[in-house]
Amino acid sequence: MKVFLPYIIFTLSIIPCFAQIPADSAIIIHGQQLYSTPKSENLNIKGQIDAARHYKRYKGAAAGTLITSLLFPIIGLIPAIACSATSPKLENLGYPDEQLFRQPEYYKAYTKKAKKIKQRKVWSNWGIGLGVNLLLILVFTTG
Repeated sequence: MKVFLPYIIFTLSIIPCFAQIPADSAIIIHGQQLYSTPKSENLNIKGQIDAARHYKRYKGAAAGTLITSLLFPIIGLIPAIACSATSPKLENLGYPDEQLFRQPEYYKAYTKKAKKIKQRKVWSNWGIGLGVNLLLILVFTTG
């Protein structure tokens, strides 16, 4: 019991810290709500979710990297590095809402997530090309 007492006290002391007041995202004067300020986390999360759903035009960079790395795996590093270092073009982003895309928090979250998606696809395709070449080398040298 003596061992668990500090943990119980610590847990009970933290609980009030996680409570949220209803006026957390609004300014209220004398019971009247003047205006509400949207939380930036909502736009960040929405931007990331929308990018995961709507950004699909990474396929050119990913396919080019795959084809190059299937033919020449070491030379395939050149398009992989170049494509993963560049951000997606504005016309390739495929964002669903123009007004929402003009919000700085949403724009930043959407483009950051889209770049990560593009990087992940490009490097996984380079890895596939390298793996296929290594497998072919293994098959030809043992057979």
